[in-house]
Amino acid sequence: MKTLRAYYRYYPAYILFRSLCGILRALPEPIVAKFVAIIAEIGYLTAVSHRRMAMANLDIAFGGLKTRREKRAIVRGAFRSVLFTYTELIRIPQTVHEINRRNAIVTDTAPIRDALDHGRGVIFIITHFGNWELLAHRGLVVCDGRVVSVARPINNPLIYQEIERLRCINGAVLLRKKWVVREIIEMLKHNWCVSVLMDQYAGRFAPFVPFFGCLVSTTPAAAVLAMRTGAAVIPVFNVRQRFGYHRMNICEEVPMVRTGDKEADIVENCTRINRVIEAWVRRHPDQWLWMARRWRRKKGPEEP
Repeated sequence: MKTLRAYYRYYPAYILFRSLCGILRALPEPIVAKFVAIIAEIGYLTAVSHRRMAMANLDIAFGGLKTRREKRAIVRGAFRSVLFTYTELIRIPQTVHEINRRNAIVTDTAPIRDALDHGRGVIFIITHFGNWELLAHRGLVVCDGRVVSVARPINNPLIYQEIERLRCINGAVLLRKKWVVREIIEMLKHNWCVSVLMDQYAGRFAPFVPFFGCLVSTTPAAAVLAMRTGAAVIPVFNVRQRFGYHRMNICEEVPMVRTGDKEADIVENCTRINRVIEAWVRRHPDQWLWMARRWRRKKGPEEP
C-alpha cells in the first residue's frame, strides 16, 4: 500500500506534462516555435544560477576571444536550443513521417557503411549539441534499423515512460543505463550501432583529458568499448537550421590507439574524441549545452 501511495505522487506532474504535450502537438508549428522561444528568453532571464554557470563555462572555454555581449548571445541561444530540442521530441508523433526530410544528412555515410560492411559495429559519439534526441531516429535508415541508445531514467517513472515511447516511436532500441555494458558489447559484436553520450562530467575517477585547453572528467566508455570490440568510433552532430529542421553531420572515424598500455591508450583516445567535439562546439557554440558543470576540478583523494 505504501508503494502504491508513493507511485501516485507522480501523477500531478505527469498530468501536467501530458497536458503540455497535448497543447504543443495541437498548435501550429510556427506558433509553437515562437512560444518556446519566448519561454527560453524568460528562462534565460530568471534562471540566474544556470545563466551564471554558462557564462563561467564560456569564460573558461573562450577567455577573451569573445566579448561579454557575444557570450550572452551564446547563452541565450543555448537556452533556446535545449527547449527546442525537447519540444521537437514532444512533437515527434506529428513529424516522424517527415524525419528524413526534416533531418537531412549532409555528409557522406561511407564511414558508417564501411564499418558495418566489415562487421565491426559502430559507436556513435553523441553530445548535447543541436537536437541529440533525433539522431537515433534518423540513424535508423543509415544503420538498417540497428541502432541502440543508452538512457538514464528520470525520477518520475510515468513521465519517463512517455519520453521512452517518444524516443522509440519509429523502432529505435533504448537501454536503461545500469548494467548494460555486457549487452552493448554483444550488440557491437553482432554489428549494431550504439550511441554513447560523451560530453558530461564523468566523476572524479574518470580520466581527466583536455577540452578547450583544460582537463575535464571524461567518460572512458566509448574508448574502452572500441578497444575491446574493434568497433568504429564515429561522432555525429545534428545542427539545427530552424525549429524542427536539422542537418545531420557524420564525421570521419576517430582512430583508436592500442599500444598495450591500457590507461595511456584510454587517455589518448578520449583526447582524440574531445578534440572533435570541441571543434564542433567552436563552430556552433549556441547549440551546445553550456549550463552543465563540465569543468569541475579534480578533487584530491582525501576530499569527499
